[in-house]
Amino acid sequence: GMQRGIYVRPRRTAFGPRMQVWSNNEAIEQYRNLLNGKEEVRESDRPSVIVGDGALADLFRQGGGGEDLTVLRGETIPTEWNGQTNFPVYVCVPEDEVEGIIRSCPKDKVDDLVFCQQGNIEQVLKKYGLCGNENTQVVPYFSIYAKGSRAQDCKVDLGKDAMGVQKWAGETTVCGKWAGPVADRLERLGLHCRTMFYLDWRRVMIEKTVFDCVFNLIGVLHKDKNEKQGITIGEVGLYYSNEVEDMIVEMNRALRGSMAITLMLGIEERLFAYAQHPNVDFKKASIEKFKWRNGFFYSISQNCKGVTVNGVKLDFPEPLPMHTQYIEYAKEIGMVQEELKTYSPFEATFDGK
Repeated sequence: GMQRGIYVRPRRTAFGPRMQVWSNNEAIEQYRNLLNGKEEVRESDRPSVIVGDGALADLFRQGGGGEDLTVLRGETIPTEWNGQTNFPVYVCVPEDEVEGIIRSCPKDKVDDLVFCQQGNIEQVLKKYGLCGNENTQVVPYFSIYAKGSRAQDCKVDLGKDAMGVQKWAGETTVCGKWAGPVADRLERLGLHCRTMFYLDWRRVMIEKTVFDCVFNLIGVLHKDKNEKQGITIGEVGLYYSNEVEDMIVEMNRALRGSMAITLMLGIEERLFAYAQHPNVDFKKASIEKFKWRNGFFYSISQNCKGVTVNGVKLDFPEPLPMHTQYIEYAKEIGMVQEELKTYSPFEATFDGK
């Protein structure tokens, strides 16, 4: 049934952000196709280009047929490979390098980029208009411990719902033009992967961001049984579930207000189950990739401060008081290495290009 606390009726706000949902032509187009039974064309796997040479690049290479081209940092992405001009380009680089790859990619291959990062890179992709139905994006719910080692799936069986439909937590999810080949490659390696439309996929991506932010932040602020700062992800789920739930409620409210996006029902059940997965529960909580994880929420808070409307300086109420307080305290006690800066890709500069 409905979980108490998370799905309060949206408050009416002066801004009416929910308008955005209906002004999205793509969503309406998708829905029309669905009603008319128009099948999405599923692309087949083929020799592809893989950018990067780490564990993730290795994984996609292993899942392919051995005819892929590897492109390293600074090398050029080709517009033709193996006699084809239509093929995916797997972007297997850290989040901070994604924008450089987009900028150096030939214009007619940009829409074939496949993004599989471990954080919320939406702002960068939006800057280049790469956040649509056709763009291929992956939310990875698998672990690779070392380059060349077998990837471990982190999917959790949650049984069946009231309608008899199988439920999972930790499902790797893909959307976009090259969803087919991505799923094929992962499934060849024994990894589960489901395909969704972009708008549904986006909520999965945000849910994973919520997990990475909440469990790690709460985890670094608690001491383990030896009085050492920081506990494991599994311990967060077992001993501090109230804090986790409170922060999720707060984030859900803030997301609805700022981005007109609502977290999916059953999020707590899924995230607590994922936290107990044997490939996840032992990991020590740590704040990493601030810009792409906690920084995403921190920016929502900072953007409510000192907004000027028609020459009048307004302070909106802090949308994420708990998250802001926790992250600033974590920084104070040395558990966050990076600067607590709000990030906007539009301020980024590129050596005079």
